[in-house]
Amino acid sequence: MSNPGEFLQACADGKIWLFCSKCNKEKNINDVEHIDCIGNENYWGHEPWWHDTRVFNCKECGTRQESQIEYVP
Repeated sequence: MSNPGEFLQACADGKIWLFCSKCNKEKNINDVEHIDCIGNENYWGHEPWWHDTRVFNCKECGTRQESQIEYVP
């Protein structure tokens, strides 16, 4: 999925997930409050969004978390 449009469509379709270490559960990217995105300085390829770390607030447990994204078709 090297096309940014495909990545955005996967987000809209609910196929991108994060992991909350407090709940010990996967969270859909659409079901969390997004705070920040930390870019991976060591990645220089064409798909940087797969290598970023997302900072988010989990609505279920109320904690601030960091997670890499996961694509689940």
